[in-house]
Amino acid sequence: MSQRLDHRIVCAALLLAVAASLARFLLEAHLGFNLWDEGYLWYGVQRVLHGEVPIRDFMSYDLGRYYWAAGVLWLFDVHGIVAVRAATELFSTLGVVAAAWLVLRGSNGNGLMRLGLCAVAVVLCLLWMVPWWKGYDAAISIILVASLARVLTSPSPVRFLVHGVVIGVAAVFGKNHGFYGVVACLLATPALMLRVAPPAWRRCIPAWLAGVTVGFSPILLGLVLDHQFAVMFWESIRFLLFEYHGTNLPLPVPWPWTVHGDGALTQALLARWVTGGMFLLLPLFCVIGMAVVAHRLRRHGRIVHPEFVACVATAIPYLNVAFSRADASHLAQAIFPLLIGVLILPARGLGQALLRWLGFPLLALASLLVALPLHPWYQARTQPGWRVVDVRGDALRMSDAAAVPVEAVESLAHRYVPSGGTLLAAPVWPGAYALLGIRSPVWEIYPLFPRSDSFQRQEIGRLQQARPSLVLVYDIGVDGREDLRYAHTHPVIWSYVQTNYRQLESPRELPELRVYIPKLSTE
Repeated sequence: MSQRLDHRIVCAALLLAVAASLARFLLEAHLGFNLWDEGYLWYGVQRVLHGEVPIRDFMSYDLGRYYWAAGVLWLFDVHGIVAVRAATELFSTLGVVAAAWLVLRGSNGNGLMRLGLCAVAVVLCLLWMVPWWKGYDAAISIILVASLARVLTSPSPVRFLVHGVVIGVAAVFGKNHGFYGVVACLLATPALMLRVAPPAWRRCIPAWLAGVTVGFSPILLGLVLDHQFAVMFWESIRFLLFEYHGTNLPLPVPWPWTVHGDGALTQALLARWVTGGMFLLLPLFCVIGMAVVAHRLRRHGRIVHPEFVACVATAIPYLNVAFSRADASHLAQAIFPLLIGVLILPARGLGQALLRWLGFPLLALASLLVALPLHPWYQARTQPGWRVVDVRGDALRMSDAAAVPVEAVESLAHRYVPSGGTLLAAPVWPGAYALLGIRSPVWEIYPLFPRSDSFQRQEIGRLQQARPSLVLVYDIGVDGREDLRYAHTHPVIWSYVQTNYRQLESPRELPELRVYIPKLSTE
């Protein structure tokens, strides 16, 4: 392949990644809405635009995604949910571009064959980047692979420095991503030792540490300069590690042998089987990948396929994402190193033929069965009752199940929340605050985990100060667990609401919704 053709192929691959990402956004930008996780992100972006700080002023993800989205919204002077989706898609595109670059660099064959694999990688990445608000996490996992691959290809202090910056920035978007990036580096160290002469480590390791520090500097500066941010930052870590003892609400792994149907083979049942198979494939890829890498290292005495080594090293820590809450959306967040690794797996002869003519089609079919039903475009095409609802100036087409809560929140707020007032929405509707453009009266806007009495009393103090004129409690057991009802996870606040508020009749379409107004209020 000539140098000129090489440049053409690279440009074509990158343009393909950008164009496909734009097409996906235009297709789904005005489809679907979610008061749960989507609202959680949207509310945080709104509050950042009002000068508040995530973690310090409200419960949130890590800071990076909020400031990225808020910066884009501020730059273009837009504020709706579609604008937040556009900002997120812009970041996701960086991941898709990185995936195309990895496959282009790591695959074999002529230029057109490599470009074809790039197209497959782009489609698979966009297919698995669901739900859209997790595009940050998906893109970061791919960028970590690409950055590590650059180090493995040609180790130098400069590349170690850049990779350290990438890991630090990843940690700003999510502490877990920074941790996974560090673990991937440690796993790749034995392979690096075969490539880098000992004297280079004295320059590379300090460069890497300096890069991590620079990348993570926004958080470090916040910890030093903002006492309240530091307090809440460490408290959030303490709560998850030492009080809740976890990072997520766990779900059992849907292994294929645990999936049972009623005798008829339906698409839904097949999708569940395939989902279980994908959970099985994740650790299997890690084991096979390590064996392939070890074999190549023994045979050649050096790193021959750095992109594949980076995929394997990064896939291992990302297993935690998939198995911490074993559902399709968390599988999607962990699968990108596997997808890229399979596409560039260094096989020869019969193995290469089986991979291309059997492995790739099976991977594509499995992806369609598992990931496509998660897309709002597919849901809008296959589910009845979708209609257009105005969401703070954006016309969104959504299912009736999504529209009813939105309309209920708007209707109840219009009736009971005066101008300048607020409401309490618990436990799973943080998007209610964003929908109405109001500030939450409490810090914990997404109260899923059980909390201590002392924490709840602090929240009651905030409620007494804000005096919400409406309380909405969606009284369900999250994940079907009775112990995760709000009355059980936050009994002190629940008792406060029962004492100081009176319950109204629930909306007919939402019998689980408990509606309260202050006892001294009149309807």
